[in-house]
Amino acid sequence: MVTSVISASHLVPNPAQSGGEEPIPQDEEEQSPETDSDAAHTTICLTIFIFRGEPDMYFRRHVILYFTSPELADFCETVHIQRVGETGPWMVDRARGAIDWALEANYCAHVNAGAVVVNRGEEMVPVAVTAGVPVKSRLNMSWNDQNFVLEGLQALVDEGFQTQEWYSAVEDELVDRLMDGTVG
Repeated sequence: MVTSVISASHLVPNPAQSGGEEPIPQDEEEQSPETDSDAAHTTICLTIFIFRGEPDMYFRRHVILYFTSPELADFCETVHIQRVGETGPWMVDRARGAIDWALEANYCAHVNAGAVVVNRGEEMVPVAVTAGVPVKSRLNMSWNDQNFVLEGLQALVDEGFQTQEWYSAVEDELVDRLMDGTVG
């Protein structure tokens, strides 16, 4: 299981935490820097859901990326790609709202992919980053929704939301889950 690694390297550092200067004493009525910081940021949790394919081979399993937030109960976003037929063009599909993907008939596993921290009000940025993976020119038959999700996670690393070590751990666990119980 991937440990929930949270990276806030893309956020503006708190001057009181940058070292060198003593924090300014606060009145008891004022909020602490930790409370101010917590109120200014939102944690976005990522879960990758895996569904059986036909036939159920690892490269035919469908994956989606599901975003939620412990601070915002109504924040639930799904990003994945799909296409009509074996050779139709890939299209990004996004769904808003809570969905219990584990109740789907073809659900087989999921990966808890940790979390990212964003500035309050920018909760859709990681969703947009992953949904922005180019799909229109993907004519290679071996490229699929698994590649799309992994490229989306790499884009989060490239944008400073997470670390390369996080990406590698999530990728390793996803590959393990994709292989579990497949035919051939």
